[in-house]
Amino acid sequence: MKRFLFIFILLVAGCSNPKNQKQINVFETELGENNVEVLNLLVSDFETNLKELYPELKLKDAYKQYLLDISDKKTKDFQKFKFQTKKTQTKFHESGFWDEIYRYEYYSEDSFTNTIDSTKSLSANNFGKYMAALYEIKDTDSLIYRYWDIREAAGLLPDSMFVDGILYFNPDFDNYFHKRIVVIEYSF
Repeated sequence: MKRFLFIFILLVAGCSNPKNQKQINVFETELGENNVEVLNLLVSDFETNLKELYPELKLKDAYKQYLLDISDKKTKDFQKFKFQTKKTQTKFHESGFWDEIYRYEYYSEDSFTNTIDSTKSLSANNFGKYMAALYEIKDTDSLIYRYWDIREAAGLLPDSMFVDGILYFNPDFDNYFHKRIVVIEYSF
């Protein structure tokens, strides 16, 4: 009887998440193999940092605490929130994945020239593979849909707006996508 129960549990567990795996496959195919590799490195670095910052918390709770701490007006030491190793940061930029997520815009009095007097501003790349990959799966999850919609319309948000927005949708930080959304938002 125990053997039957064990096999039943394995079958149910193996079949309970095929839709999520299908979404992951669609997302990763659109993103591209090299970008997926870099994204996984970013997640690994992020989670290593979470374990150091919040050793007493479960990983999913540490994600939430990180968001609360980074958006807290009392927080002064933002250095502790940096998580990318030098190796990951180099790979992130050299692979071109950074360019798939972000871009720089230049503003000057003469909007047709990029002169030394231009102001450089970080913005979202709404035409990169990251947004395209999210677009492919956005209708499968309300948090992903709202994130994609707001990022597409407004670009990068201030920490407090991003945190309030994502926490409003009660993220599950065991969820493949919810984790990656947070990691990407703090990977610039």
